[in-house]
Amino acid sequence: MEDLKDRLMKLELLYMEQEDTVQTLSRIVHQQESKIERLEQRLLQVAEKLDSIDDGGSDAEEPPPPHY
Repeated sequence: MEDLKDRLMKLELLYMEQEDTVQTLSRIVHQQESKIERLEQRLLQVAEKLDSIDDGGSDAEEPPPPHY
């Protein structure tokens, strides 16, 4: 009977450790998801700025260099 109690105690400890690990991993995944969303938004902003720079420079012709 004592062996059964020991086994049950070990199982309970393992379960608690697993539960803690799952909660930790869940928190980390949530943090990474938030960071990825922020980075995607920032990347879109940078891409829009680059597009606006490209659009602004394509209409105006550059004057020839002074040595021509």
